[in-house]
Amino acid sequence: LPIRPAFWSPITGDNKGKPGIRRSLGLDDEALAVLVVGGGDGVGGIAKVAKSIGEQLNADFYSGDKGRNGDVQMIVICGKNEEAKADLKSHDWGSLSVHVEGFTDKMSEFMAASDCIVTKAGPGTITEANIRGLPIMLSSYLPGQERGNVDFVLKGGFGSFSKNPEVIAKTVSGWLQDEESLEKMSDLSSKQGNPKATFQIAQEILDMMPSSPSSSSASLPAAAAVSSSSTKIPQATA
Repeated sequence: LPIRPAFWSPITGDNKGKPGIRRSLGLDDEALAVLVVGGGDGVGGIAKVAKSIGEQLNADFYSGDKGRNGDVQMIVICGKNEEAKADLKSHDWGSLSVHVEGFTDKMSEFMAASDCIVTKAGPGTITEANIRGLPIMLSSYLPGQERGNVDFVLKGGFGSFSKNPEVIAKTVSGWLQDEESLEKMSDLSSKQGNPKATFQIAQEILDMMPSSPSSSSASLPAAAAVSSSSTKIPQATA
């Protein structure tokens, strides 16, 4: 799948590494981060999902004698949904640090700063999350065209799926409390990432074109095979 240039290579320079990237975005550089994405058009019930996750993280990380202050934070990207953005910015998040954004051109950086992502099953976001090695919690999918994307995430072992905000919240909070499982899913997600896909697609097109004296002799890596499935989609349970 073609991806944006920002995902073609790791982030380098003064802000490389999760702590540096987080500082550059105004985030806590040491706290684990869950990224909640509503897509460029902000669809998908993002406010309800984000509030459920916030409530669960407060209960699991900041209540009673847990003493985990500063361990976790949430980033919410609302896209063009200004109503959701205003709602979430004015929401009382308790002890949890929450960073709310509207439409942004820094999705690569926000993914690189995060430890897992909550999103609908859009192919572009899943592909970018794989490149950044993020475990993926899917919250919805478009019937037909995105169904196979849910299968891809579940069978790959690097994510889960539920339409229930409470189940989504418990699943994500559980991931953040289990460092070993989080790391394993991150590794599995990374194995599906292909930052050279854009070049490989271009090479496939070039290979199908008639040769000519003016054609470039430069070549790109061969394209990777893509598979899909249409099996029944299980959902995460509480």
